Amino acid sequence: MSTVEIFVTVIVVLAMTALGVLLIHLLDARRDERVAAFPYGCSRPDVPGRVPSVPRKADGR
Repeated sequence: MSTVEIFVTVIVVLAMTALGVLLIHLLDARRDERVAAFPYGCSRPDVPGRVPSVPRKADGR
């Protein structure tokens, strides 16, 4: 393997690593925005006069 091939390989590996880090960062930022929109785990506003739903048991399938 020549020096140029090694240099190109190192550059490609570093570029792919940087793209992976960027992708993870962007996905994490989107998740943080969604979590901030619904604090304390409330995914929807309360409806007046409605009884909270009872958690269902998992099917034994």
